[in-house]
Amino acid sequence: MAPMCYFRSISNSSKQAIVVLIALLLVRVCCDDHRREKVGNNCLETERRALLAIKSDMYDSADWLSSWIGHDCCKWRGVACESSNGHVTSLDLHYPYEYDPLEEIIGVSKVNTFLAELKYLKYLDLSLNNFSAPVPNMIVSLVHLEYLNLSNALFIGSVPPQLGNLSQLHSLDLGCCNSYSVLSSDDLSWLSHITSLKYLDMSCVNLYRASSWLHQINLVPTLQVLLLKSAMLPPVPSPLPAFNLTSIVVFDLFQYEWNISDSMMRWLSNASNLEQLDLSRRGLGTLDFMGLQVALGALHNLRKLVLFDNKLQGEISIIMKNVSKMLQHLDLSWNSLSGEISTMFWSLPRQLEFLSLEMNDIYGRFPQMLGNCTRLRHLSMRNTQITGDIPRKVGELVHLEYLDLSQNHITGEIPLNLGNLTNLVVLYLRGNDINGSIPESFGNFVHLEELDISENNISGEIPKSFGELQNLLVLDLHANSINGQIPKMIGRIPTLWYLDASENHLIGEIPKTFGGLCNISTLHLSINDLNGELTDLLDGLSNCPQGAMLSSLLIADNELSGVIPLNFGLLAHLEELDLSSNSMQGNITEAHFSRLMNLMHLNISFNSLNVALPNDWHASFSAYIIDMSFCHLGGMFPSWIRSQTHLDTLYLSGVGLSGTIPLWFSNFISEVSLQNLDLSSNNLNGPLPSTLSPFTDLSNNLFEGPIPLTLANANYLQILTLSNNHIDGSFPAFLCNLTSLIVIDLSNNYLSGRLPQCKSVFLFFLQSLHLNNNSISGRFPSFLKTCDRLLTLDLSENKFSGEIPTWVGEHLQSLKFISLRSNFFTGIIPENIGHLTSLQVLDLSFNSLCGRIPPSVGNFSSMFAKRNYTYSNACNSNTIQCMNSGHPLSPKKMNSSRYSPNDKMIINAKGLTIEYTKILALVTSIDLSHNKLSGEIPKEMMNLLGLQFLSLSDNRLNGTIPEIIGVLTELESLDLSMNNFIGVIPSTLSVLDFLSHLNLSYNNLSGRIPTGNQFSTFNDPSIYVGNKDLCGVPLSECPCDEACHQSLTPQVADEDREKLETLLKFVFIVMGFIVGFWAYFAIIILKKSIRDTLFQMMDKIYDWICVKLSLKFAQLKSKWQK
Repeated sequence: MAPMCYFRSISNSSKQAIVVLIALLLVRVCCDDHRREKVGNNCLETERRALLAIKSDMYDSADWLSSWIGHDCCKWRGVACESSNGHVTSLDLHYPYEYDPLEEIIGVSKVNTFLAELKYLKYLDLSLNNFSAPVPNMIVSLVHLEYLNLSNALFIGSVPPQLGNLSQLHSLDLGCCNSYSVLSSDDLSWLSHITSLKYLDMSCVNLYRASSWLHQINLVPTLQVLLLKSAMLPPVPSPLPAFNLTSIVVFDLFQYEWNISDSMMRWLSNASNLEQLDLSRRGLGTLDFMGLQVALGALHNLRKLVLFDNKLQGEISIIMKNVSKMLQHLDLSWNSLSGEISTMFWSLPRQLEFLSLEMNDIYGRFPQMLGNCTRLRHLSMRNTQITGDIPRKVGELVHLEYLDLSQNHITGEIPLNLGNLTNLVVLYLRGNDINGSIPESFGNFVHLEELDISENNISGEIPKSFGELQNLLVLDLHANSINGQIPKMIGRIPTLWYLDASENHLIGEIPKTFGGLCNISTLHLSINDLNGELTDLLDGLSNCPQGAMLSSLLIADNELSGVIPLNFGLLAHLEELDLSSNSMQGNITEAHFSRLMNLMHLNISFNSLNVALPNDWHASFSAYIIDMSFCHLGGMFPSWIRSQTHLDTLYLSGVGLSGTIPLWFSNFISEVSLQNLDLSSNNLNGPLPSTLSPFTDLSNNLFEGPIPLTLANANYLQILTLSNNHIDGSFPAFLCNLTSLIVIDLSNNYLSGRLPQCKSVFLFFLQSLHLNNNSISGRFPSFLKTCDRLLTLDLSENKFSGEIPTWVGEHLQSLKFISLRSNFFTGIIPENIGHLTSLQVLDLSFNSLCGRIPPSVGNFSSMFAKRNYTYSNACNSNTIQCMNSGHPLSPKKMNSSRYSPNDKMIINAKGLTIEYTKILALVTSIDLSHNKLSGEIPKEMMNLLGLQFLSLSDNRLNGTIPEIIGVLTELESLDLSMNNFIGVIPSTLSVLDFLSHLNLSYNNLSGRIPTGNQFSTFNDPSIYVGNKDLCGVPLSECPCDEACHQSLTPQVADEDREKLETLLKFVFIVMGFIVGFWAYFAIIILKKSIRDTLFQMMDKIYDWICVKLSLKFAQLKSKWQK
């Protein structure tokens, strides 16, 4: 009531004044509200126009600035305004779409001059664009800037020192790590003017001329983050300044190329607040180990330490003892740190989340205490020296997302509880000795994206639970012993991008469900026992909604059959195809290649395919490798090859080509720089092409005439194989000038005359020389004196004469195989031939050599030990193709520099003449037969415990056969016939279990032929004939035999019958074992790549069993007859 009474007491004039005042106040309030609303919702018109001008110069192919319309620019994408006055204060123009600035480049933008109109900007981000211009000066006029990001925007030139005028900057990012532009700065003194700077990124800026960079950065005490990754910094001059970076939290010196000294590390130890430190990849520089210890002991707040690729040497446990107890991230990979692994895990911080120790010299068994690091998310110990089993404790690290234990010596089985690691995204166990099967619990890895357990000894089947891995991108199982069929559930993993199950024992058909792998890019199933056809796979892939993504299909060396379907030509992304060594048949036509525009590697060799491509066909692809060997092309040389303008490798061996090579092909070789050419085993005739590839094989054809003079300047030639043709004339002198030659094979031709006198600097790289079976004359080639890399020399079946020079033993010490058989060499065998310690095959037979066998032959250390029968140098074809054996992930990885000669050599052994190729590396042989050698067999020859074939027949050797010859336990063939040996046959010969060929005929041996073991199998009298004083089986009985027979008692006969019964039981057991063995393992182990090696080993085992059985039966038979 009081206020009402007070109001009533006021005069009318006063009332009117109050009403007017209230009205004015209401109007003011309404106007202010209206004005406030207008400022809050609309930027200033001048700034709006400036923004539109800026937009007009920005690359905007995807229309990402489409919201920049209308009057209210404060609502535009990337724009923010001050609410009180409408000024633009934030402009974010970073390129918003994902791309890799290190490898890709986008359209060019321009910084419009109207940017200077936005004078109140506090935040400016121009990153990830392509300006390809210097940093514009107008930016330094934006004095209110607090955040400036110009990173990876392809700015070039110098960093403007006027950036120091931006005194309110808190964050400056100039990092630009790409190959298209480089910013640089010669002086960083301007940084000291930015007194509030907390974040500085100058990664990849060229600061090489900024000699005082550390001293100048040290003047910015507010810095918290300093990133100088790959900044091309100069070395730090001495003395170091007093430490002033007291606020530093993150310091990144990645790829600092200079030494980090002890004093520099001690200087850095003052950074008491430092949490992240990256000193990785020193290049040529080193990091002082003692200084590192001091620094780590002082940096108590360190949470992240990255020191990879630093050439660090020393005990890793020392680093572990000094690191901060708060450490969460530790990367010591790619160093030379050593020590026993268990010693370091005692001191690991318990809160560690990231640990990388790969590529160090750590050794010891996998530590159990690793299970104490329960917070680990990333663990990499690849390529160390860890041994032992994977402990079950690893299965308790349930937070693990990344686990890499590959390239170690881990053994045992994969623990079942590894499936508890349900957070795993990446699991690498490649290249160990892990055995057993793959646990079904792997199906628990529901987040797994990459699984690589290749190159182990894992067996069993692929678990069906793999079908649960619905996020899997990469599955690599190659080079194991996995068997069974491929589970069809794998074909239902929609994300699968890479699958390699090659080099296993998989059987059955490729699952039909694989046709649904529309995202798969790489499918490698080579070297298995898969059968069936490709129809279902290709039918499915050709029906993918967006088209199949398959780029690499490798299914070589299986048992696939049927035709290649026409829809194969719909695999538009295919780059690499290898169907070689299968049983496929039918025609290959243009339709098969209709849409294969990206094809780079085509290999359909060793199939029964008929390549029916017209000569005028112009392929839609331009391949890098084409291999159609041992398919059927037939007819004349294919003209469609001319369309392959990027061709590097062409293999058309054994395809039935006939006629002459067209003239255009020589020009084609030069135009496309063809590196590998194999036209061997055809019916091509006429002259040789005037131009050849660096790696050329034209063997087994009908080429005639001399080697063309046009090759005189072919310095690029590395392999020249022209064997088994009708080439005549002399060995061209210009071949001596081709300094890159590694292999020369001119064997089995009609070459004649003498070899040229090459200068000593030529043929320096020569490793293999085959001139056998020609009519070349003259003395031993003197130009070989400088060929100290020579591995194989075959001059057999020629007309060489003179003595074997003594320098052979001095200068050709790399020789492994030498054959001088069937020539006219005279004189003695050089004493220093024993210097050829790598020699595996020595054939000097059918010459006129005299004198004694030098004792130094006992120095051939390559014949000391038994051969390793797990090794195989086998491959399916000739020299060139063998050098590139294997299936690379990319055709461009087929690098001829990996060449290793696949040599051949004819050897007389077991009474046969055999050409060894695929298993030559396993052979050891000495053949000195058909000469005029005299003296005794040197006792030093008994050092050659790995010798397989020994022939000394048709000489003038005398003395006794060494009694200790039984130590040569690898002997398979021994021929000592037609000499003057005396004495008895050593009984120790009977212990040579592998001996299957023996010839002792035409000597002066005497006494009884041994009857034990092996000798019971040598029933051919001809191997003993010509030794008049020899007696016993299979020759005539010895004088005491009849008396010995009469002394047998009935009790002995009973004992013999009991022995026979025991022997028969043994025979049945052995035969049962053999049948069971082959029934189970024939499918598993008889791979094409090792078949020849395995057959040789099994041949020995078979011979041994047969000999043992024959021996027992022969002994019993002999006793029964008596």
